[in-house]
Amino acid sequence: MLVGPELIRAINKQRVLRLVRSAGAMSRADLAERTGLTRPTVSAVVAELLEEGWVEEIGTGESSGGRPPILLRFNPRARWVIGAELGAGHVRAVLADLAGNVFHRFKQRVESRDPLIEVDQLERAVRYLLDQTPRYGPPTPVAGVGIGITGVIDPEEGVWRYSPHYQVRDLPVAPMLQERLSLPVWIENDARAMAWGERSFGAAQGVDNLAFIRVGVGLGAGIIIDGRLYGGAHQGAGEIGHIMVKERGLRCRCGSDGCLETVGSAIAIARRAVQRMAQGEETLIRELCGGDPSKVIATTVIEAADAGDRVAQEILSEAGRFLGIGIGAMINLLNPAMVIIGGGTSRAGDYLIEPLRQAALERTLPALRERVKIVRTELGEDAGPLGGAALVIEELFRTPTLK
Repeated sequence: MLVGPELIRAINKQRVLRLVRSAGAMSRADLAERTGLTRPTVSAVVAELLEEGWVEEIGTGESSGGRPPILLRFNPRARWVIGAELGAGHVRAVLADLAGNVFHRFKQRVESRDPLIEVDQLERAVRYLLDQTPRYGPPTPVAGVGIGITGVIDPEEGVWRYSPHYQVRDLPVAPMLQERLSLPVWIENDARAMAWGERSFGAAQGVDNLAFIRVGVGLGAGIIIDGRLYGGAHQGAGEIGHIMVKERGLRCRCGSDGCLETVGSAIAIARRAVQRMAQGEETLIRELCGGDPSKVIATTVIEAADAGDRVAQEILSEAGRFLGIGIGAMINLLNPAMVIIGGGTSRAGDYLIEPLRQAALERTLPALRERVKIVRTELGEDAGPLGGAALVIEELFRTPTLK
């Protein structure tokens, strides 16, 4: 633990770096003025940051009468970060710099419901990306790994508490991977990681109150309040999929009836398509699945809708309207400035999102309706992995000690 003069030097170093990172190109004199530190102190700090690669000199600025000042800027390539996502049917991961620029991607389907096997897949994904770093320049340290995982996550302990998709109870994922990889590891719920990714690098930059709705095999909401991720008392906040939206509806996997997930998820969309096929309706979905209803998935319906199929478009619109009912209730409850629709099924675009938006706003109080924005994800499949990367970056600049 740093104490005394060492701690003061570390704090000064972090102050200078944070300012260069947020404000852009600055001279040493600008830094001294903005931080209140003496010029000799700033010069010493900058020399250390230059040596470690955190900042770089980019030429001279305008002179105010003397020698033109040398400008400094933050170097996003000072460290690599790895972000990953373990969803209901996939592992995704990215190698990124400190500005969220993605240099390499990894994606693999998940077949098992065994959480230990999936932790092994996460480890392989990270090791694969570590092996790619020499392709992108001189040796650069990796600051850490951030992972969004489906289910109930305890970020403080690094424990995967529960998931309806995997047979897991209280698995210490972060400690396990830290020991295997010899890197710091942080974990978070996947929808919350997606929300953090969009706030850090996507559609919600600068937005302090928002919700990210993950529409896929399941439904989840990542909630940010006053610039902080909100997990609730027991990290269970955001289970929008289990709001009841249909009286005497289908039984949900949670044990209740008529949950939003039973009518608005990817599984619900596929089920509805099979029902429409069974009723004998003419639809391209039948051709795309080769006449085998067991092969119908949400992607099949989206593909048919994109080709102009009326039945597919109606199925997506119906799912969108149900999603809008749940989202409208959430807007009234939380008053977010922005709602972002993401997850794999958001690829349906306006077939899903326009009915969703209309239904949500119809159920939102007028004073809130006029101000909330409902938009599609800007980061797409990268939202979760980049959210994991952003967790690492936030931690990196939170503490006085840079690594």
